[in-house]
Amino acid sequence: MSRHTSAALFRDADPIGLLDAVAADLEAQDVIFARDGDAIDCDTGVGRLHLQSEGGALRIEVHADNASNLHMLCEGVSARLDRLRHDSVALDWQGGDLRTGGLPPNVRTGQVIARSRIGTKFVRLRVSADDLSDFALSGLHIRLLIPIGGRAPVWPYLTAKGRTVWPGEGDGMHMPAYTIRAIDPEEGWLDVDVFLHGNGSTCRWAEEVGIGAEVGISGPGGGWMPPGRSWLLAGDETALPAIARILEAASDDVSAEVLVMVDGPQDVLPLAAPAGARITWLYRDRGDDLVAEVKAAPLPAGPGRHIWFAAEKSLAANVRSWLRGSAGVDRKDCYIAAYWVDGKS
Repeated sequence: MSRHTSAALFRDADPIGLLDAVAADLEAQDVIFARDGDAIDCDTGVGRLHLQSEGGALRIEVHADNASNLHMLCEGVSARLDRLRHDSVALDWQGGDLRTGGLPPNVRTGQVIARSRIGTKFVRLRVSADDLSDFALSGLHIRLLIPIGGRAPVWPYLTAKGRTVWPGEGDGMHMPAYTIRAIDPEEGWLDVDVFLHGNGSTCRWAEEVGIGAEVGISGPGGGWMPPGRSWLLAGDETALPAIARILEAASDDVSAEVLVMVDGPQDVLPLAAPAGARITWLYRDRGDDLVAEVKAAPLPAGPGRHIWFAAEKSLAANVRSWLRGSAGVDRKDCYIAAYWVDGKS
C-alpha cells in the first residue's frame, strides 16, 4: 500500500486535449499505462500516477511508498506538463514532504570514502550518506551531483510549491547517471562503478577524486529487478554494473541467458550468478554484434519471462522494434533502455 500521496489541480483550457498529449507522450516513451475515457492510470514501478479530467482542469494524484519516489514522480509530472504546454507549470502540490528551502526528498549529500579499480575499464567509488533506506528498495540507478571545476557545492532546494531549484550556471553540476552496484543502508554507504569510456570530465573526476570529497546523490530511479524466473539479459559495458547486480540478487531458481558486449577478453569480469544462468561474453574486437546475438538467442517463454536490454540508444531502439514486431513480445515483459547516445560524451 502506498504510504505517501500528493495531489494537484492544473487548470487548462483543454484538459482532454492535454490528457491526449500526455497519453501520446507516455506511448512514445514506451511507458505502460491504461486510458479510460477522461482518465489515465500509470504504474511506474516506483509509484502510481492518476490523471483525471475534471471540468476545466486536470486532477493529478501521485502515490508512492517513500518520500523520495513521491517527489521524483511529482517532479516528473511537472516537467512533462512544462514540456507539453511550453511553459513553466506552477502546480501546487498538496501532501507529501515539502520542506521549503531544504534538500529535495530524493537528494542526499555525502562523501567519497573509498576508490578502487575494477578490471580494466571501471573505477568503483564508495559514497557515504545518511538515510539511504529508500535507495535500497526501488530503482537501480542514481545521479551523482558533482560540483564543476572543484567549486564548493551548491545543493538544490525546494520551493514552497514543492519544485526543485537547481544551482545556477556559475554553480552548476555534472549529473551523470550510474547503477547502484551495492548498498548498505544500515552502514550508510553505496557503491557505483564508473565506466572509463574516454577522457570526459566525469571519467577524469572518478580517477582523481580525493577521499572525503563532497558529492550529491539523486534518486533512486530507472527500473528495478526483473520480475519472473526466466530471463534474457543483454547489454554493453554501460549495462554491466546493472546486470551484475541483478544476477547477484537473483533467486536460485532463476534461469537466464546473459549476453555482455565488451572490447575483448581482457575486459571480462567475474559475475556471481545462479546456477541456471548462462553467461556469454561478446567481443567487439572480433566483430561480435550485440543486437544480432540478442535476436539469435532463445527467448524465454511462459508467464514468468522477462527480457532486459540496455546499451546505446540506436541499438536499444532496434531491439525494441524487433521485440514489439516480429518477436511478438508484450512490452510488460521487457525493459529496454538507452544508457548512452553515440556522439555524446
